Amino acid sequence: MIRIKEIIFMAKEIRSFKHLLGKLDGISDSQLEAHFGLYEGYVKKLNEIEEKLEKMDKSLSNYSFGEFSELKRRHCVPYNGTYLHEMYFDNLQANGAPSQQFENLAKSSFGSLDSWKADVKATGLAVPGWVVTCIETTSGKLKNVQIMEHHIGFPLNHIPILVMDTWEHAFFLDFKANRGSYIDTFFKNINWFVVNDRLSQIKA
Repeated sequence: MIRIKEIIFMAKEIRSFKHLLGKLDGISDSQLEAHFGLYEGYVKKLNEIEEKLEKMDKSLSNYSFGEFSELKRRHCVPYNGTYLHEMYFDNLQANGAPSQQFENLAKSSFGSLDSWKADVKATGLAVPGWVVTCIETTSGKLKNVQIMEHHIGFPLNHIPILVMDTWEHAFFLDFKANRGSYIDTFFKNINWFVVNDRLSQIKA
């Protein structure tokens, strides 16, 4: 906790995901440890930007250019980079199976669970970034959304329930450029207890 000009800045803490080491099928510890380090970098950069924003003279903000406007513009990158990684690591380590609620949604939204899975893979092959299975609140349907970088392309009215990192840093040590094999391996490592719980907490 850092006190700045009578404002208390609460730094985001780096979470540990070392419990995943030795527990994933087809994703090595060296791949995970490299990935953890990258996640930690996003948390540190998020704290740096948020601390600067707290201290900044906001009366100097303007449309053309300024440090405040640039920090605001880039804030979403480490913010989403932090929380997308946490959701991704949280929904790893094979556990359980899709709930009946998830299966019903997959069937009503995609025709079948296999069709949902095929759409996830196709979406992942099309984007270096993220694939997020969401509930679209306006329709109640299951949707697979692409996020470019960490902050481009995520639509409003979507609540994430499953997150897959498709940046090369998530798989290159184990799979080189074979994103498709990585995606197949990701499916084998989904923690369905976590995904089902996220889904169950969404109010109809």
